[in-house]
Amino acid sequence: MQAQERVAERYELTYPLGHGGMGEVWAGFDEKLDRPVAIKFLRKLTIPESERDAAVERFMREARVTARLDHPGVPSVHDVGHHSDDLYIVMQLVPGMLLSDLIAEHGRLAVPWSAAIGAQICSVLAVAHAASLVHRDLKPQNVMVTPTGSVKVLDFGVAALLGADVPRLTATSHTLGTPTYMAPEQALNSAVGPRADLYALGCVLFELLTGDPPYRADNPLGMLHRHMSDPIPSVAEHRAGVPDGLVQLVFRLLAKDPQHRPASATEVYEILAPLGRVEQDSAGDLAMTVADGQPVDPTMPYRYPFGPLPPRTPLPPTRVDVVQPRVAAEVIEPPSLDELAEVEDRAWELAEEERFTQAAALIETALRPLRKGHAAKQPRVLELRLNLANLYVLAGAFRQALPEFQRLIPDLAERPVPDEELIWQCRQQAAVCQAELGEASGALIELRALLAEEQQVMPPDAPELFPLRQQIAMLAAGVGEVIDARRELTELWRDVSARYGPESAQATEIKALLTHLERLGESVPGVADRTAGRHGTA
Repeated sequence: MQAQERVAERYELTYPLGHGGMGEVWAGFDEKLDRPVAIKFLRKLTIPESERDAAVERFMREARVTARLDHPGVPSVHDVGHHSDDLYIVMQLVPGMLLSDLIAEHGRLAVPWSAAIGAQICSVLAVAHAASLVHRDLKPQNVMVTPTGSVKVLDFGVAALLGADVPRLTATSHTLGTPTYMAPEQALNSAVGPRADLYALGCVLFELLTGDPPYRADNPLGMLHRHMSDPIPSVAEHRAGVPDGLVQLVFRLLAKDPQHRPASATEVYEILAPLGRVEQDSAGDLAMTVADGQPVDPTMPYRYPFGPLPPRTPLPPTRVDVVQPRVAAEVIEPPSLDELAEVEDRAWELAEEERFTQAAALIETALRPLRKGHAAKQPRVLELRLNLANLYVLAGAFRQALPEFQRLIPDLAERPVPDEELIWQCRQQAAVCQAELGEASGALIELRALLAEEQQVMPPDAPELFPLRQQIAMLAAGVGEVIDARRELTELWRDVSARYGPESAQATEIKALLTHLERLGESVPGVADRTAGRHGTA
């Protein structure tokens, strides 16, 4: 990339803002709307070919989800597309100072500053998590404080692909995130949920209050080991005068087990927000001038609220009660088969253009009068409901997809001749949604039950079960069952090698994952000991 280069016959590059191993970030200018923008590029050719399609798919999907976030703490997404061999995303160009630069210039920050910044981050995370979006790489380099004192959380979804310090910890896959702020379950390449973002927030708050991150190490792998095995540090041991409630909150956020962390970003916001408010007479004592001479004050929004803030009530549970009462069938005049076919054709046209949200909305509208009674279980309606659930997955709307799959399972089972394979697919997709929403333990229970059932009707080493077995092993690692995960991957590697050869791509990928877990187990014996104790093995 170079200055004055034009992208999509619309955006002119002006000057570089940063670059990493797989991408660049440029300031640019939108010629059509006469405004400055930030343009981020993902170099597809820098990604191994075996991973390229998945990386591009995640980039595009999360760019769309981010574009739907309606919150002042998230920079607006204007456009996304292809430029030569690269992908690009065009976003709002945000003025201000990176939180990492603020810490580097001033060291530890005042308690009201730290709490105000943390509360504003939580306000963003609450909205993002409700939209099934996990940041995965929350860190001071991805947080900006503007001259008005508002906090912007940058790079949802794309930070993990564009960051300069994202390590390659295995031969075949990226560990998304930055080791200094990475939750233990994320270090194991397992599915991560909202509580991984809360762990990263704990690391950020610790650094804001003390001037240093909670752990230090000489290399990325050593840092991950410390996150997994070292005792949780206390802010009080590094700084006096921090309120006990804030000390305890940071300690809870840094819990190794995700279930021991706060339940939601909204809960954390409720604790931090009162600590970030200061009286007008005291505000001048906290004023701080940054490098360009502009004063910034993150407590300002609490004196001059601008909203919106996250709801006080927790998010509704993602699991639904799928037991449906027996009621008399309603008399519904359904759309004709021709009308349903027309809706479905148009939905798939939109899906081909990767307009998954719009396609899902079209089917949802057609299904609305058919949701109750006998009509919901008609074969044509069941097919449309399945298409809707799959479209939600493609759109990254896992919170909407999960109940759709859960309701489909009993309805499909009631058919005169149940399609067991289709029911299994719905159960597996529901578990995938659970894992994406941070409910890895529940997903693991369901997938193991599903595998046991499938192994009763096909050989245990059937190649059709290889992807499911690998998914189970990685989820097991993510919830701390490292010994089980290593055993399951070892058995899977033997079966894959016997079927396709030890030098095959499938066997090589599994071997790399196994090596990664073995290295972690050797360097962090406490993890193996805890796992062994849990299962009563030596």
